[in-house]
Amino acid sequence: MSLKRDEDEYHGNGLHRPMEAHSSLSTIGHINYIRMFVSDRLQFPDEADEHLFGYKDLQEVQTIGQGSFAHVREMIHISTGRRMAVKRVRILGTGHDDTSENRSMKQLHKEVEAIRSASNCPQIVRFYGLTFHEGDGLVCMELMDISLHQLYKISHELAKEPFCETTLGAVAVATIRALQHLKVKHQIIHRDVKPSNILLSLNGLVKLCDFGICGYLEDSVNKTRDVGCRPYMAPERLSFTNRSYDSRSDVWSLGITLVEVANGEFPYKSFNTSPIFAQIQMVVYEDPPTIEPDHFSIKARNFVAACLVKEFEQRPNFDQLSQAPFFLQNSQPKSGDCPVQLFVTKMHPLKGQLSNHFH
Repeated sequence: MSLKRDEDEYHGNGLHRPMEAHSSLSTIGHINYIRMFVSDRLQFPDEADEHLFGYKDLQEVQTIGQGSFAHVREMIHISTGRRMAVKRVRILGTGHDDTSENRSMKQLHKEVEAIRSASNCPQIVRFYGLTFHEGDGLVCMELMDISLHQLYKISHELAKEPFCETTLGAVAVATIRALQHLKVKHQIIHRDVKPSNILLSLNGLVKLCDFGICGYLEDSVNKTRDVGCRPYMAPERLSFTNRSYDSRSDVWSLGITLVEVANGEFPYKSFNTSPIFAQIQMVVYEDPPTIEPDHFSIKARNFVAACLVKEFEQRPNFDQLSQAPFFLQNSQPKSGDCPVQLFVTKMHPLKGQLSNHFH
């Protein structure tokens, strides 16, 4: 449904109201803001016009993955035939915002526009739009072929092959570029870097997902959202004595992600079954994990060790990591066949044998 052709019909049904009509509102909760000014509009990167849409305009193809507070499905926008990944996020059952978290309309508008423009980064999954259905938020995004979590599980557990170092390097380069773009251009800290939030395509692209609007919606579900990403949290975020942190906390999360992918398992083996004080002991006070398989180069090991420096003031930032030998080696275009493309293409046929649960 074209926005220009049918927006009067939608506005008449109360599905959208122009922002100017609410100029008397000085503050608003983020869920209400999204409902009023962001939802029900879909825009693809190669089209100038927006499409007004709702749940009825989508057709499910298959389930991609599911977690504690959300699940992801491949869906088709019926009128255009475009395939998308649609993340369904549970919203508070009351349908109301927490008024203690209300923000200025101007600030919230600025943040949402930053989310839209940030997805134009080549290393970030594109955001197309969102709608609501039965109280849940449906976030429509670019469809990729496999998550890093699925890829390393296939490699280690099904194919019984060591994970490709070139692919690990491509993941490091793409993730740092995405995080640097979020920080420099939009002053955004991702806060949830982990294997299930890094996606790959069959043509060798690597992209970071799940920031911004997904974070807005999930924050409204669970005020202790940190529980969901605690395994990848930096020591400064877990410590009771130090609550300050900056974008270098994402560097730690990337380091844990790279160790997990290289080794084939999460490095803190009893983390999820341990009480919180034991979790803090593991991350804050024990030695950081390392890459174990012998086939990984010293450049890869040194890069991961730099990401996992305990004191965040001494941990390298994105600019410094971009000068590391491992980053420079993997940021150069490869001649001939793309090793990442070959590795993903080889592993992808086994994807159907995996559980589609993500964390």
